[in-house]
Amino acid sequence: MYFVYNLLLSLATVFILPVFIVYVFMTGKYKEGLKERFGFISRRIIKNSSFKPRLWIHACSVGEVSVVKPIISELKKIFPCSYIIISNTTKSGHDLAKQELKDASAYLYFPLDLWCVVKKVLRITSPDIILISETEIWPNFLKAAKRQGIKTILVNGRISSRSFNGYIKIRPFIKKVLQNFDILSMIAKRDAKRIIAMGASSERVFINGNSKYDRLTDLANSSFEEEIKAILNISKEDKVFIAGSTRRGEEEIIIDAYLKFVNIHPDMLLVLAPRHIDRTEAVKELLRQNKLEFVMKTDLDNGKSKRDRKVIIINTIGDLFKVYSVGTIIFCGGSLVPLGGQNILEAAAWGKVVFYGPSMEHFLDSKELLEEIGAGIEIRDADDLVKKGLELLKDQERLHALGKAGREAVLAKRGAARRTAELTRVLLEERVIRG
Repeated sequence: MYFVYNLLLSLATVFILPVFIVYVFMTGKYKEGLKERFGFISRRIIKNSSFKPRLWIHACSVGEVSVVKPIISELKKIFPCSYIIISNTTKSGHDLAKQELKDASAYLYFPLDLWCVVKKVLRITSPDIILISETEIWPNFLKAAKRQGIKTILVNGRISSRSFNGYIKIRPFIKKVLQNFDILSMIAKRDAKRIIAMGASSERVFINGNSKYDRLTDLANSSFEEEIKAILNISKEDKVFIAGSTRRGEEEIIIDAYLKFVNIHPDMLLVLAPRHIDRTEAVKELLRQNKLEFVMKTDLDNGKSKRDRKVIIINTIGDLFKVYSVGTIIFCGGSLVPLGGQNILEAAAWGKVVFYGPSMEHFLDSKELLEEIGAGIEIRDADDLVKKGLELLKDQERLHALGKAGREAVLAKRGAARRTAELTRVLLEERVIRG
């Protein structure tokens, strides 16, 4: 089965790589980190080799970087002299990691899952343990780590129903791959059951919750709210409709909803934050088509513009969490299109009620937590969003009470990062004893 996987991977590399390299040099995209992806890691990674233990933490993109931050804080309490290597797959995640994860010693791009590449990278970096956030399952990487005696932990593990159905089709192979993990720390009982059904050994599976809860409640402080109010020129009395992490096909629905909202609340502001900032031009064009004037956050940041229009586009990375602090009506994207949703807890941590579409497969634990107390509301389309939003705007007391209940629910779920760090400690102690 590994032979078939590597054969297909090799064939794909042979046929796709030349085209990809031409594309990189013609456009400049993906050029950063290209050498590292092919295993050409700077020897600077092994500097300060006396610092122990050596911890490699993989956070694929922006969302995963947020997840691992509280875990790193807890690991530093247990291992103050640790050497931490952070890897990412996306450029946005890599940039945010450098900005946010200051306890790290080195940053690199995650290698391609080619056998010769991963063996070389693991030899150079020589980690004692690797923590992989969420569900990044790379067969060759995990097998190479196992052969080199490196311990591996899946942290904040989650398996959506869509992913589960795909994995089950290749269960004999995925079972072998999962045996390379020493520990699988899953978010919820549902995730644990699914990964066991996929072939993971039940004695290696733990349910430790979601470390996002730890980070969010600590970050939601009034200084961020005041900062955003000043930058966006928003007062306490303003009604602000925020659409965060929107994807293609959702902005049209959001704009439609906003135009209906302003029929009732003419002074309502709209803050649009596309999930990928390279789609900013497409969002601007949609606003122009609807005759809506807008201002960019980057212009507000550098003082080029003053917020004198009702629509603001967030075209910066890492600011959405703070922006949620000023919201009255908040919609979280990736959910009105079949993409599994985005992190609704970021708004809930500020004491906000969150609206989202029916596609929330990747965040079912968060959805269930908020819906149980009424702080999470599913909507079908623009009309549904407007109808439910207006109902809450008419009853401000209820809006604030539900938001407060949501924040308290998030607060009650803290502790996952500490439990993950403790599992890491135990695993490293076992490695020392057996080594």
